[in-house]
Parts: sequence; structure tokens; C-alpha cells
Amino acid sequence: MTNVDNLIGNSKKMIDILGNSYEYNCLGCEIASKKITPPGGIIYEDETFILASDPEVPLKGFLIVNVKRHINSVTELSIDEQHRMIEIVSKAINVLKDLNITKEVTLVQEERSKHFHMWIFPHQDWMIEKFGKGISYLRDICKYVQENVTDKELTEVMETIELIKNAYK
Repeated sequence: MTNVDNLIGNSKKMIDILGNSYEYNCLGCEIASKKITPPGGIIYEDETFILASDPEVPLKGFLIVNVKRHINSVTELSIDEQHRMIEIVSKAINVLKDLNITKEVTLVQEERSKHFHMWIFPHQDWMIEKFGKGISYLRDICKYVQENVTDKELTEVMETIELIKNAYK
């Protein structure tokens, strides 16, 4: 499988940040049906959405909003669901800022993905120093974090997930 295949959502295997290996047909559906549990568990869930940490990138505060049903565009959500998604995203951003995890985020949703999800990507000072600013660096940052994470940083990621979950209680 090439990197391009993985970038457009054709990957059928995953090793999460804790080293758990999964095979799947649709990662979003597997998370929605609870067959795959993101590291640290689900942060927030309602009848339509799940908020959790990114399962593959060990970055403090990197969150994913996943819709439970198999759609690939925000346009397939009802107006009420779109409003609810914005509420979830807004609260997540506020929590990340209140916990001093980030001062700003980038939101990403691609219709090329086979299952609707939105990245809430927290920016940290080291990223700007190392990669610069802008959306074009997100994949480079993710790859760098995956290849260079330490046990200490992984522990911090898991502790951060718990802090975020507690903010939702």
C-alpha cells in the first residue's frame, strides 16, 4: 500500500498509538460500532457524533469528531446535526484552550474520506518553529510525531485525554 492510498482513506489496517493492531473496512464505522476503541476511550458521544483522540497520531489535544453513520460530507448532515457538530467542535476548542493545550486550531474535513470526520488539530509553538505555519504542514507534523514520540510524550497524550474527558463531565 502506498502513502497516497493511506492519505485518501484506503487503508484497511491500523496500529494505534498504544500499539494495538486493527483490520477494518471503515475506521469510522468501526469506532461508531465500538469494535475499535480510540486510545483513551470516547471523550464525548451523543446519538450522532463521537469525539475522541486521533488513534494514530500521538499528539496532545488532536481530536476527531466522527459521525456515527456512514456518510462522507457535512452536506449529508441535517441542519440540526450541522448545528450540533459546530457546538461539539466549539466546546472541544474551548476545552483545549482552557486547558492550555493550544492557542489555536485548524479544522479539517475532506470529502475524499470514506467516512465523515473532522480533525481538530491543535497547534503548538514547536510546530511553527520546525515546520512553519499553514495547513500544508499537517501531514508532515503528523508523520514527525508518529516517528519521534517518546514514552513520556505518549503518557502526556493519555493524561491529556483524561483531562479533556473530565472537562466534559
